[in-house]
Amino acid sequence: MADRARPRLLILGGGAGGLELAGALAAEGSYAVTLVDQSPAHLWKPRLHEFAAGTVDSMLSEISFYTLARLRGFRFEQGSVARIDRQGRRVQLRPILDLDGRERAAARTLSYDVCVVALGGITADFGTVGVAQHAIRLDGREDADAFRSLFTGLMIHARETREPARVVIVGSGATGTELAAHLRLAETAFPGEDPANMAPRLHLTILEAAPQLMPGADDPLRHSVLERLRTLAVEVATGVRVTAVRADAVQAEDGRVWPSDLTVWAAGLIGNPVLRQLGDFELDGKGRIRVDARLRSTVDEAVYVMGDAASLTPVGDNRPLAPTAQVASQQAAYLARGLPRRLKGHRVDPFVYRDRGQLISLASAGTVGLLGLLDRRDLLVGGRFAIAAYHALQRRHQWAVLGPVRGSVAIFADAVGPTHGPALKLHG
Repeated sequence: MADRARPRLLILGGGAGGLELAGALAAEGSYAVTLVDQSPAHLWKPRLHEFAAGTVDSMLSEISFYTLARLRGFRFEQGSVARIDRQGRRVQLRPILDLDGRERAAARTLSYDVCVVALGGITADFGTVGVAQHAIRLDGREDADAFRSLFTGLMIHARETREPARVVIVGSGATGTELAAHLRLAETAFPGEDPANMAPRLHLTILEAAPQLMPGADDPLRHSVLERLRTLAVEVATGVRVTAVRADAVQAEDGRVWPSDLTVWAAGLIGNPVLRQLGDFELDGKGRIRVDARLRSTVDEAVYVMGDAASLTPVGDNRPLAPTAQVASQQAAYLARGLPRRLKGHRVDPFVYRDRGQLISLASAGTVGLLGLLDRRDLLVGGRFAIAAYHALQRRHQWAVLGPVRGSVAIFADAVGPTHGPALKLHG
């Protein structure tokens, strides 16, 4: 079927959900699919902390959108979204500029019959003084690269001066806890002349505003993570309301101060600021686009929203679904089934989220998780089973992105030859 004869599906954002949806619908064939992203490559964001620490061990964690488009049969357009013209069913992309601000590619307009907004979210600073100037937020590959460069310099300085580098992480969700553990592993890449008598080169602190570690997590998982962080000598302080981040310290509302050579801000996600500029969509308090039970925006049934960009409160719940890769992946699978049915005039059932639990990778302290049985989250797992389950999440994503045949071959090749431990590319 020629593309001109097929409805045009435009997907804005190539994160976990957007890319999975593009591949699935391109293979299904009902739509002419175009994917838009400002980056040339897809990064599996749940492992962004490993890129930051330099401990990533998978060749498939970053894949070119251009290559994926050719392999999977969709069109890829690199660019930043400016706005959605709902009346004309067009999306405007900003010009592409070089490092000197000169225009290298003009603004473009892409037409659609159905548009899916999957532009993700960013880490909120809640107006806290000094975050923008003195802290790093791990929202993308550029942030991870910047952090790794600074961290490498700090660790070399600590090795030479024998004064431990001080890293403070604000926020104790999955990003904060996993980053701390992987930084402890990365520390081993900087031994002194006598590794057996090596003094600690890294002091790690996690600060959390809530009364408990990992707010929102179930107690068994929280307690297990806290115990493992203690074995890694990670200091954890809860009930800390940070009021300012300075170049050399983090300050709390009660006057306490934590000296810091490098501060990471991981205090929760809000909708990507570009969502406010797209048009007259209804937003929630965190800047995410409100959707109905079928993931359609409340102002236009031709515009769907998914993943971290969407605000969907399930029936009976009092808060929207959390911005996680698990939610985005399930929504991608739902739209991959539902959009072709909609095209044929069939009824599409509402989206129903199935909570499969949560897995936390703590590097040398192991992987721990709370998995769901039926409709409950009641199986605390650890050891080899938890490690296998953690990696299975990414393997399923890779299989969805690459397709059954290529995905299986690539995953096998990656599994038999990964790099374990701190990556040698810490320095570049």
